[in-house]
Amino acid sequence: MIERPNFQRSALGLGALATVCAAAPPAAARNAFDGKWTVENSSANCMVKSDAWTLIVHDGSVTAAGRYPPTGGISPTGASKWTRAAKKDGLPVTYTGVFRGDVGSGVYVSSAAIPCNGEFRAKRQ
Repeated sequence: MIERPNFQRSALGLGALATVCAAAPPAAARNAFDGKWTVENSSANCMVKSDAWTLIVHDGSVTAAGRYPPTGGISPTGASKWTRAAKKDGLPVTYTGVFRGDVGSGVYVSSAAIPCNGEFRAKRQ
């Protein structure tokens, strides 16, 4: 006797596969703050009084080119926190702030023996 393919079983298998594919989570959404930002620091009491650099945001995580890349991120609501090494002594500097639309601002504090602090402003490039 010749065995015929079981189309019913094949259809069930395809249906299950389609259900699994449909149930798969969507790809991660981009963070509204993804992109390149110009960050300008200013301080009255730090060794570096002012500085400008490019912050890169990808899926909410921050980075930058150069010797002192930051680690941290910007949440989908715009709350930001990252740490970056100071240019002069390499000690951690913590930035906290808020981003809205194409701008952001906040404060930073170093963890040096004699701590210093300042403000930053960011603008989307």
